[in-house]
Amino acid sequence: MKILIQAILASLALHLIYFGGSILYGYFLTKNYTPNIKNSVGLDSKVAFGYVVDPLFFVFTFMGIALICGILIFFLKKYKGGKNGDHTTI
Repeated sequence: MKILIQAILASLALHLIYFGGSILYGYFLTKNYTPNIKNSVGLDSKVAFGYVVDPLFFVFTFMGIALICGILIFFLKKYKGGKNGDHTTI
């Protein structure tokens, strides 16, 4: 059960880092954008931000990364772990 919780927390951390990095990258691009108005013929009156992704995509990536992290944690504990269930190395 401990490996499951660690795998879920690792998956959550990786997803937060990935999506947080994407948001920060988009923020910096938006903040530093300077439009080229001189060479534009016409400007659009409508603007769209973002993209649409199926919500199940996030669920499946979360479960997949949790599974991969769980397998990695299991083998790391098996390789590095002590005897009698002492797994304080991770």
